[in-house]
Amino acid sequence: MKTTRRQNLVGREMPSRREFLARSVAASAAILLSGDLGVAAEGKKTFTILHTNDLHSNFIGLSPALDYKPFSTGTDKTLGGYARLAALIRRRKEARQGLGAVLILDDGDYSMGTAFGGAIRETGAELQLLSRMGYDAITFGNHEFDFGPDGLGQSIRVAAKAGHVPPVVASNTNFDGKDATLADLQRLAKDGVIRRHLVIERGSVRFGIFGLLGKEALVYTNGGAASFPDAIETAKDMVNVLREKEKVDVVICLSHGGVARGKDGKFTGGDDLRVTEAVPGIDVVISGHSHTALKEAIIVNGRTPVQAGKYGQNLGELVITMDGGKLTVESYQLHPIDDTIAGDRAIADEIDGYKKTVTRVVFAARGYSIDQPLAVAPRDLPNTFTDIAAGTPLANLVTDSFRKATKADIAITANALMRAGLTRGKSGVQTVYDVFAVAPLGTGIVDTTAGSALVTAYFTGQELKHVLEFFLVENPTHPGESFPRTSGMKFCYDTSRPMLDVVTAIEIGDLDHGYRAIDITGKDERLYSLTCPLMFGKFVVAIPNFTKGRLALVPKNKEGQPFKEKTQLLDDPRGDTPDLLPPPSTVDKSSVDTITEGGVVAEIKEWQSIMDYIRSLPVKTKGGLPMIPVDERASEVRAIKVG
Repeated sequence: MKTTRRQNLVGREMPSRREFLARSVAASAAILLSGDLGVAAEGKKTFTILHTNDLHSNFIGLSPALDYKPFSTGTDKTLGGYARLAALIRRRKEARQGLGAVLILDDGDYSMGTAFGGAIRETGAELQLLSRMGYDAITFGNHEFDFGPDGLGQSIRVAAKAGHVPPVVASNTNFDGKDATLADLQRLAKDGVIRRHLVIERGSVRFGIFGLLGKEALVYTNGGAASFPDAIETAKDMVNVLREKEKVDVVICLSHGGVARGKDGKFTGGDDLRVTEAVPGIDVVISGHSHTALKEAIIVNGRTPVQAGKYGQNLGELVITMDGGKLTVESYQLHPIDDTIAGDRAIADEIDGYKKTVTRVVFAARGYSIDQPLAVAPRDLPNTFTDIAAGTPLANLVTDSFRKATKADIAITANALMRAGLTRGKSGVQTVYDVFAVAPLGTGIVDTTAGSALVTAYFTGQELKHVLEFFLVENPTHPGESFPRTSGMKFCYDTSRPMLDVVTAIEIGDLDHGYRAIDITGKDERLYSLTCPLMFGKFVVAIPNFTKGRLALVPKNKEGQPFKEKTQLLDDPRGDTPDLLPPPSTVDKSSVDTITEGGVVAEIKEWQSIMDYIRSLPVKTKGGLPMIPVDERASEVRAIKVG
């Protein structure tokens, strides 16, 4: 959808030709990426920003992998895919090239979301592909730190060694500590691969670019020994440096913090809007984190945040003119990336080349390969956040697989940890690549390969209520994402009751064995085993600290003894502006679920349990694949809203 809007951004006196040349000489020590260099022309200038955010390693488009045919048009319903993204970037860049400078920018979370992200430490593939597509600058999102700062450093080092890495601007990310996990990032910063700001002179305009990791995103950042100064104070400092020292004409902030709707339905909240409001020296904010496809540029005090959605489904295009000192939005639109675009063969070939490494690094040890067919989906199985009270076959499938893998009484996860649904497409065949995308996040404890380990602890009925209460609190920036999904347990909740006391009843069991009510008042000390992904578990064990003691629980082993290692997370991620950044967290290793194969102890990975479960489903035709159930039984409602 396209909107054309002429909006006053910032009134600022443009430098004369003589002043511009003097500034260029004075700033010769700055980092310059030469594009269409030239003497500044008086009067009207135009520039274009092509932008993406939250690509999450989606090299292959959003459909069953077997359906994706990037070189054909009109043949599939796939959205996204880097081959088509590359072709569209080239097409739009060529269309705009004669009309002023063109910048290509990404706002972070470029990694972690598919099987390719699971091998990023070995391939640096995300960075290499962004470089080959011509990106001028990128920044970090929270998911770049999923493998810790050392894993992030490894991925960038691999890409830099191959000679294909775009400039990384990370203004409020500090690597100055003495911890060994920061060594690669420190070297990369010294070499100028990672920097606090970037100056690009193109089309007779000097652009200053810096990058922020927003406060809300930091709650989900596995930053380890890295530190993250306040985003707004950093932004003020960067604007001062870029305006006063670097003498730039336009300041662009890559802010990975998110936007949120207010009660009136308009986008009035979120870290990216707060930065825009608080730092008037910024001209343009490229937003991310909240996965919001903004169909119109938001104008905040004459400045504009924009965001293109998620997973490479859209390419944003923002066109701005500078005329008489005024910056004006000429047009803004999102270009869908779909089968109307014939993809770039060179990029597609690069992606195919990474598949062998992905199979070796992520899947081979557990008997899988990236293109291996697993099952047939008779219809789409979406992971929807809008109808959170309904039963969903996908959520039930995922949590049932956890419970079967660990033999726990209960399994639980949150909507947001299921990162993708399963799409039927033409044949319905779901491969390892497709299923991995449902649960791609995190690492483990016994081994650090891709995917959260499953962890199990024991809780009383009242403590189970407290777990549910915490995840039932809505985060306005991510509505519906924390909603709990369960197996082996049904619960009733009433949102008209006070926050942290909405759960009215819990039953343990399943359709095969029946359900029975349990005590949630604290009078019964009976214990129930609960299994969940490690990433979910880190929040569970920190609930007492998150809620400042209002919700008490103690994770225990099957003998009822408290685990010795606790997380040290300090503040509530449900808050709109958390006061404290959570430091690294740990989980007792005895809670990790493992299997032994050939004498080797391995964790049970979240994605592995789903694949194993799918493969165990009945096969109706000889030599065929299992059929994923979507009947009424598979759609059992396990969260019942009352009142």
